Amino acid sequence: MGGIAVGMVLLSALIHASWNILARQSHAESRFIGSMLPIVAGVALVPALIGQYLTGAMHAEIWPYVVGSGLCCGLYFVALGRAYEAADFTVVYPVARSLPVLLVALGDSLRGYVPSLGGWLGMLLVVAGCIMTPLRSRRDLQLGRYFNRASLWMVITALGTVGYSLLDKRGAELLAPGPAYAAVYTYFFYLFAMIGYEVFVRTLGRPAVTASRADTPRWMPAAAGFMSAGAYWLVVWAFQMVSHASYVVAFRQSSLIIALLMAFALYPQERHRSRLLSVGVITVGLVMIALGG
Repeated sequence: MGGIAVGMVLLSALIHASWNILARQSHAESRFIGSMLPIVAGVALVPALIGQYLTGAMHAEIWPYVVGSGLCCGLYFVALGRAYEAADFTVVYPVARSLPVLLVALGDSLRGYVPSLGGWLGMLLVVAGCIMTPLRSRRDLQLGRYFNRASLWMVITALGTVGYSLLDKRGAELLAPGPAYAAVYTYFFYLFAMIGYEVFVRTLGRPAVTASRADTPRWMPAAAGFMSAGAYWLVVWAFQMVSHASYVVAFRQSSLIIALLMAFALYPQERHRSRLLSVGVITVGLVMIALGG
């Protein structure tokens, strides 16, 4: 991966980790996510239409990809919110982020973009580090840490990520290169993500929210929504620069390192020392991808 693409994905990871922390602090994650998507879709509608008029970014060949990826993202958001409400953030976030890495790499291989040996090794280290993150000691290495009432939602979250990553990689390749085109694409991606989210929530039923969990300040979903959209705009732009979607997806897992560092600062009373090893493993994996990918 080139230095510019690496920097963009790292910045995206920082923003991504930040909005996930905001969602977790709301203690009503499904409600929080359901609030942030319409804000992005509503406020950015006029700028997106102006951008489309000026650039013509969204031509006929792109629409099937952005619609499909948006629906996958809607499913991702539904599953992510329910996983957060069923299990601890420090388990859900790393597991849901690790599973897509190798699956997207397989998708790259089927498209003819087989990762290099260094890329495969780096991605394996990233996945291993993510899986190690929930563990505080070797005695915690039990299937129950990963297979519990949140497991299905974590798997669905991961599959949603795989779906929208592969579709958006192809969509980004069909776009004219540049940040303005990526921004227009990202808006319509979030518009269809909102539609998909509403469809899936209405199908599955809305989770109950107690009064004590419903008093999140209004600025938080708005801030998180634009942070999420901004983070993914950088990813779509990076997709235009990198041939392997799996490298971008793997580098996005640096958000786990950032999230852990934030957790160290926000919750100093908890024991985090054992998780430094997983941070080191992920970092080595990312370096291998940057150098060998």
